[in-house]
Amino acid sequence: MIVVLDASTLINLDNGEVLAVVLSLPHRTFQISPEVLRESRTVAKAIKAAVERGDIGWVDDTAIDAEEYEDALVAWALGPGETECILAAKASGSAVACDDGAARKVIEREIGVVRMTGTVGLIRDAVAIGLLTATEAFEAYQQMKRLGGFLPKLSLDDFEI
Repeated sequence: MIVVLDASTLINLDNGEVLAVVLSLPHRTFQISPEVLRESRTVAKAIKAAVERGDIGWVDDTAIDAEEYEDALVAWALGPGETECILAAKASGSAVACDDGAARKVIEREIGVVRMTGTVGLIRDAVAIGLLTATEAFEAYQQMKRLGGFLPKLSLDDFEI
C-alpha cells in the first residue's frame, strides 16, 4: 500500500523521534509531494535523508491535473500540501496520512475513510507489529503534543494492542 504523507504527519513523527520507525513499516511505501517538502521546513533535513535512503519516494505529480488542483484549492479551502496529497492519492489509489481536521473531512469525502490514516494510526501500526512498545509509542505521542502537535487526547491504554 502506498501512503502519501502530509506535512502534519511528517512533523509529528519527526518531533516524536519515530519517523524512521514508521517508515520501516512493512507492506507500505511512503511518498511525499514537493509541496509537502516545502511546507515541512522544520523537518526538511530528516525528510531529505529519508528520501536519500529510499524510505520515502516522490508522488507522481504529473498525475495531478493543474486545473483540478486549482479548483480543489478553492473548493476545499485547504493548504497546497494537503490539496496535493489528496489529489495524488485520489489519482493513484493510495492512502493519505494527515492530521489536519479539515483535510481529514475532505479525505473521507473524496477517497474514503479506509484510505485515511494519521500519526496515531501509523504509530499504532508500529506497535501492532512490535516495532514500538505501547509505552514507547505513548512517550513519542506525548513529545509530539509538547512540541505543538494537534492530536487527540489519548492515554497509554490507547496504544495497547
